[in-house]
Amino acid sequence: MIRTIKEYKVVKPDSMWSYKDATFEELFNKNAREGWEVHSVSYGESGSILKALLVRDKNV
Repeated sequence: MIRTIKEYKVVKPDSMWSYKDATFEELFNKNAREGWEVHSVSYGESGSILKALLVRDKNV
């Protein structure tokens, strides 16, 4: 019997100054090709994305 559980992944920039929203868009699209979906996003005071939680199904 195959059970489906969720697998989670946090993505965030190596440096606060290195990522712009367009860079996160590229990162989200790259991960989407691997089956990841954006679950939630954290924003900084300036409105820029600080980190995001991705989720996908994992067969066990």
